Amino acid sequence: MAESCRFAFAVHILAMLADQPGRGVTSDYLAGSVNTNPVVVRRIISSLREAGLVCCAKGAGGGATLCRDPETIGLDEIYRAIEPERSLATKRHRPNLRCPVARQVKQVLETVYASAQEAFEASLAERTLADTLQVRETKPARPIRRTRKAA
Repeated sequence: MAESCRFAFAVHILAMLADQPGRGVTSDYLAGSVNTNPVVVRRIISSLREAGLVCCAKGAGGGATLCRDPETIGLDEIYRAIEPERSLATKRHRPNLRCPVARQVKQVLETVYASAQEAFEASLAERTLADTLQVRETKPARPIRRTRKAA
């Protein structure tokens, strides 16, 4: 799974939990909405739980719930919980050091990526989970079932 999907999945999961306050939501139900495997959802929930954003209860009636109000959860918090390493960092690559461009390009790109990452995180800090809830449909949706991916 690509790194960028993890953040989108996490926001989706948290929005689902916010939409059902006080009700434990199972990873199977969330996986149906995200359209992914419940194991992927459980891994994301684990990261969100460690960050103090999600509370989990086992047993009948258990599941995941939000630990805080959506208005107090910044998108930057979600991003840091899910993507502990900066996503715009230069990847490990060994260029040909005999090339004068190759010797300098990584340093130049690291500066560009760091600036872009800071701008991205600043933009996330201006928004909360509550902002994502404004896109809800006005009519109730049908039960959520995971769709099969085309082979």
